[in-house]
Amino acid sequence: MSIWDWLMNPSGLTPHGFCLSWAPGLIATHVIADALIGLAYFSIPLAIASLLRRRPDIRYSWVAYLFVGFILACGTTHLWAILTLWYPAYGVEAVIKTITAILSLATAGLLWPLLPKIAALPSAADLARVNSELEARVAERTAELTRALAQRDLLLREVYHRVKNNLQIVDAMMVMQARRLADPQAKQALTDMRSRLHALGLVHHQLMESLDLETFDIGPFLRELTQNVMQSGPPSEVGFTVRAAPLTVGLDFAIPLGLIVTELVTNALKHAFPDGVGHVEVILEQDQTGLVTLVVADNGKGLDPEHDRTSLGSTIIEGLVKQMRGTLSVNHENGVRSEIRVPRPLST
Repeated sequence: MSIWDWLMNPSGLTPHGFCLSWAPGLIATHVIADALIGLAYFSIPLAIASLLRRRPDIRYSWVAYLFVGFILACGTTHLWAILTLWYPAYGVEAVIKTITAILSLATAGLLWPLLPKIAALPSAADLARVNSELEARVAERTAELTRALAQRDLLLREVYHRVKNNLQIVDAMMVMQARRLADPQAKQALTDMRSRLHALGLVHHQLMESLDLETFDIGPFLRELTQNVMQSGPPSEVGFTVRAAPLTVGLDFAIPLGLIVTELVTNALKHAFPDGVGHVEVILEQDQTGLVTLVVADNGKGLDPEHDRTSLGSTIIEGLVKQMRGTLSVNHENGVRSEIRVPRPLST
């Protein structure tokens, strides 16, 4: 007998339907029952496999895949039983049942030792309880951090407020000292120092009113600063404009930039307009290369050739530009145009 005959048509054997006397009711019952069982057995492992693909985090998933193979084999035996009602392919049926037996033994043999580990896995109620505890801890920690942040904000606002007040006290002392001086140069030196102090105080005022207490938009700061410098100078008809692109800065960037603007605008008021008429323009721009450009320009007479470039104001400007790792260029055509290019602050 060939292997094909043994598998599909063993000699001397009759189909299973012969044993049922080909009774229509019995045949139909076997066909319907085996078909439904087989389809169910094929549907269940497909659902399990789909779940395992969606949840790769499930532990011991290989056991589920053994179940998939075992149930598929069981479904195949039921479907093959329908064929053997009319065709005695008992050899193939024996092979299918042998495979089913191997898979069932492997599943059972591996499942029993694994049961204690599976039973030790946390239940849904355990996970819900742990999750609830974690949520409570997170909420408590969040409340603590919120309180700490509020205390930090309060402390920073108080520090900025005190620094500003102390600078105002120093400014008042300078006013009193200036009234006692007869030397015009000494009085002007104190006036210049007051402008620098105001720039420092204005930075702390901006930080005190910012949302994060660390950064602020420098545009309004430059407008208020320039206005204060202009008002602190001698009465004149010199006007000013400030055009500043939105730029978020912090303390380390705002202070040197504010002092530079203070010095440049003060220089323009001192030297550019002997007749008290003119215009000063402050421009702040940023480009795509990571540079910020500050321009302070006036339409006055320009610098006197004998102007002392070693003065305190010039020294301060050069030192601040160097501190900001920037470059300074001055153009004397149609007034004085000072252009400073510095790296954009990291806070932006």
